[in-house]
Amino acid sequence: MEKKVSKGLNNQASDNNKLLKYQLPVLQTAEELSAAMKITIGELKFLSYNRTISKINHYRRFYIPKKTGGKRLISTPMPRLKKAQHWILENILNKIDATESAHGFVKKRSILSNALPHVKAEVVVNIDLKDFFPSINYRRVKGLFIALGYSEQISTIFALICTEPDCDQVELDGETYYAAGSERFLPQGAPTSPAITNLICRKLDKRLKGIANKLHFNYTRYADDLTFSASGIATSNTSTLLGFVKKIIKDEKLNINPDKLRVQRKGARKEVTGIIVNDKPSVCRKELDKFRALLHQIEKEGTIKGKHWNNSNNLLASIKGYANFVKMVNPEKGKPLEERVKKILETHRYKHVIKHKPKPLQAPDSKINPEAIKKKPWWKFW
Repeated sequence: MEKKVSKGLNNQASDNNKLLKYQLPVLQTAEELSAAMKITIGELKFLSYNRTISKINHYRRFYIPKKTGGKRLISTPMPRLKKAQHWILENILNKIDATESAHGFVKKRSILSNALPHVKAEVVVNIDLKDFFPSINYRRVKGLFIALGYSEQISTIFALICTEPDCDQVELDGETYYAAGSERFLPQGAPTSPAITNLICRKLDKRLKGIANKLHFNYTRYADDLTFSASGIATSNTSTLLGFVKKIIKDEKLNINPDKLRVQRKGARKEVTGIIVNDKPSVCRKELDKFRALLHQIEKEGTIKGKHWNNSNNLLASIKGYANFVKMVNPEKGKPLEERVKKILETHRYKHVIKHKPKPLQAPDSKINPEAIKKKPWWKFW
């Protein structure tokens, strides 16, 4: 794996014209990058560390429950790596605009702005991209930075800082080893990952927007949720649209989750990223009634013990988030809920910064040869 990622580290020719066009930092060498990030060259090497077998791991991994069931893997970068990722985010990624179709992780856009173009549509099509973050591998991330104008050397370092491989944790002779089990990909939990997906999906958005316009559909994307909608005679183009969309997504080396593809037609309740869009943006009435009942129970009993909301392990954070969601969609209904939740949070001494104490991932039964670990040379990767 070391050779696969390090072969471009000697290429130091950045395209200054491109960098200046995008108003990005002009960097030619690793030394210039470390100076710009205000870290030593040694620490830069440490943070862009890539070995098949290592005693070092830059991420803390844990699972959180999904609202719809199942578990989601979260990889939280350690403080020094997170700081480096924030530098890349603020100085490079945030300076490049996402497309007008992208609403996730974009300033002044939200799930509400994502839903608004589809209000009152007669047909709404929801498509979910499967394994979205893992689909964006190291090579694509490196290619993004090269496309922005950076040399292969700088792009390689950026891509290593912003990606990770799956790792098996192996205990041997009292020491812990981490064995990379896959190609590097975008971790869900790194501050750079959402912005990288938006930039890599610029071509996808333009192609999907183009076919949507041609068939008289609206198109928006919130992270891995794609939505198309139409009314009138354009609804007869739905099957044609789906055919083109499937081909474009495949061309862009992404995959559709077939279990989450929905075509919501006239007369049915239509939902876009959790917001009902039939007549006006609104929240699900049944879910809202359940939420009010939950708040009533907490207020009446004075305890949160044994109570849950949206499969979350943190009830207080979860009810705060839902109250904010309702207020964003419908301020009139959300404001009273926000006040009730605020009192509950004060009563139970909720702190804004929640420190998760997740259980560490358990490594699967490993087929790694212990002798191979012992004999592995610890060379520098660059």
